[in-house]
Amino acid sequence: MNKLTSFTIKEVHKAYRDKLLTPTSFVDLCLQKAKQTSELNAFVNVTEDVAENHAIDSEKRFYIDKKIKPLDGVTIAIKDNFCTKNITTTCASEMLRNFVPTYDATVYAKLIKSGACLIGKSNLDEFAMGSGTVDSIFGPTRNSWGYNGETDWRIAGGSSGGSAVAVSSGACIAAIGSDTGGSTRNPAALCGVVGVKPTYGLVSRYGLIPLVNSMDVPGILARNIDDATEILNCIAGPDNLDSTTIKRKFQPIEIQENFDLSNLRIGIPSEYHCEGMNEEVIDTWRWVADLLENEKALLKTVSLPHTSVSIAVYSILNQCEVASNMARYDGLEFGLRTNEDYSTEELYASSRSQGFNNVVRSRIFAGNYFLLTRNYEKYFLKALKLRRLIANDFNFVFNGDNRVDLLLTPTTLSDAPLYGDFVSKHNRDQCALQDYCTQPANMAGIPAVSIPIRLSKSNLPLSLQLMGPNMSEQLLLNVAKRIETTTTTEILSKLNISIDTLPQKCQEILKLAACNQLEVDIDQLDPVAISLQQSLQISRKLNEEYEILKLKQKNTELQTQIDRNRKFLDGLRNELNCSRNSLASQTPNPENIQDHIKQMKQKVASYEESCKKATMKFSKLSVPDSVLPKALQAQLSVLNTLHEEAVAWRQRADDVVFTRDARDTFNRLRR
Repeated sequence: MNKLTSFTIKEVHKAYRDKLLTPTSFVDLCLQKAKQTSELNAFVNVTEDVAENHAIDSEKRFYIDKKIKPLDGVTIAIKDNFCTKNITTTCASEMLRNFVPTYDATVYAKLIKSGACLIGKSNLDEFAMGSGTVDSIFGPTRNSWGYNGETDWRIAGGSSGGSAVAVSSGACIAAIGSDTGGSTRNPAALCGVVGVKPTYGLVSRYGLIPLVNSMDVPGILARNIDDATEILNCIAGPDNLDSTTIKRKFQPIEIQENFDLSNLRIGIPSEYHCEGMNEEVIDTWRWVADLLENEKALLKTVSLPHTSVSIAVYSILNQCEVASNMARYDGLEFGLRTNEDYSTEELYASSRSQGFNNVVRSRIFAGNYFLLTRNYEKYFLKALKLRRLIANDFNFVFNGDNRVDLLLTPTTLSDAPLYGDFVSKHNRDQCALQDYCTQPANMAGIPAVSIPIRLSKSNLPLSLQLMGPNMSEQLLLNVAKRIETTTTTEILSKLNISIDTLPQKCQEILKLAACNQLEVDIDQLDPVAISLQQSLQISRKLNEEYEILKLKQKNTELQTQIDRNRKFLDGLRNELNCSRNSLASQTPNPENIQDHIKQMKQKVASYEESCKKATMKFSKLSVPDSVLPKALQAQLSVLNTLHEEAVAWRQRADDVVFTRDARDTFNRLRR
């Protein structure tokens, strides 16, 4: 990942203030990164023109108006099931391939109002029905971790896999996804980024094309807790366009440095230690629990007894609401419309058959089956009752006699699986496995956050999840930030290993680090020293790049000036050639005009002498002019004509002299 495109929001704004970067240059870098990583298929639409317009507006606020907004110049990606005005919103489905909304989703509108710059619309499973981002009409999204162009790569998770890969690959600073059963936290865990699911109703769903209305929540993906919190502060709050939002005013969340964990009670749900969970995930879970205990937090085992049935309840309710929400796509009002119009029923059937993939159609069929009159009470109502029991489990854990403040669980049962292994299973089985730990939070409507912890033996991210009671985002994100800081410090402290046991390449890197340590007079390579060293290297590199950019700009200006002067000289040269050709075509031309003038002067002089003699001869005769000899009258007339011609030739001679002087002057200038 490019150093510049891995900046956090604070680092980007500092670079803007120091003029090491500008919003337009940073947006160009992110667009370039999105194009370079196009084989990952994170985006279905890169909105280059929109991003550049947003960057120009941010640059004006930064350097001219001096009214900086919280997200000015911050690049974002939006999952392609959020409506964006005049930008196609497809839900990765043939049904909406050409759908262009006439309004903005509230989340997107708030982000743009806060100064964010939209890089593009990110890929997803069709209508967000999946947990791998493999069921899209634009093709599957590939996880950036371990990808080297091979045919069998790691999945990105889903259904917001495009948003997660956009952040992890450096194409944007943050991204928006939707979370129905873990669709934000699951890809965040597999791609090694932070994924936040807010309390249901804290963030407006207006403009989010619905999957399951009672569980859908806009989610946030970012590289760290600080960035995720900044994004949440900008998009949270009541919305008159969404009746399900919480109506009280939202208080911005503040992240505290060195948050005190001594009075914190954290629960470990025993039911989440389930069959199929990878040993590395369990070790990571245990390791973080030990770290929290070392920070004087109180950890205790708790029980959520209905967890075992939650995935079945989620599946039934999901399919029932899908059947209802998908009924609007009938080929009449919007979306795909086939040419089978000889009957309304045939139009419905053909449009929905061609517009939906097998996963969507199977969920519609299953949902309609559960909602049949004979099955309504047996399946749907019973699932609603069980959902209430699941929510009561969380209420009891958070508010009962033996209550805890937060729950710590794994996010996924393993690291990112291979694409071949994943698609070999049915979509229903994939979701049941991937969403086991995440969907209960959606059933209860509580907030949750997925935090990347460390790498597995396969060098893939392993993540854990924190869950809290409704509206506990302040506590949840502060504890997540402390875990993020603590685990990073713990990992760095374990780098004290023998150099001889490392590969040759690692030894060379460590030797270079040791040399840099001596240069900056650091006693030991602790995290702060490493951060300072990295900042110094980044600063030097940016200074060099800035100087190169200035030289390139100066070179461009000089080249423009040279081109302008060359164009002016070419114009003068063309005019001179035209004048020369015009004069050369005349008779007499400039080469023999002096000789011609001499001849004319001699001719005029002889005529004047003849005229004088004639005048003297007849001057003594007092006769009127009318009786003068005709020969004399003709000579006088010719004399007058010659005088007029002499004046004309004298004027032409002056013009020729002027032209010759101009040509000599131009030749001197050119030399």
